[in-house]
Amino acid sequence: MARAAIGVSVFGERGIRAKGGGKKGIRFMYLSFLAVTVTVAVVSLYLWSRLKVVDIGYEISRLNEARAALLEKNRRLRFELTELKSPQRVEKIGAEMGLAYPKGGQVINIK
Repeated sequence: MARAAIGVSVFGERGIRAKGGGKKGIRFMYLSFLAVTVTVAVVSLYLWSRLKVVDIGYEISRLNEARAALLEKNRRLRFELTELKSPQRVEKIGAEMGLAYPKGGQVINIK
């Protein structure tokens, strides 16, 4: 059992301090510091993960908007390609350039 001794502090106040409890006090301080450090690390890790989830959510939203814009552009380009390849358009441009359908003897079949 530790003995109690009356000591005078720097400020002139009298207090009771335990003799022989130095190792227990250091161990308690070490464990307290370790517990606080682990708690701060866990809280920091949790906050970092939550912020990362929010950032990834914003990135997913931005990428979905970009995807929708690209799909719309693809749809418009496919429609334009269909219009450009239409036989009526090709015939019209050929007629404007002075082209005509070939006569019977002008066609050669190659096998």
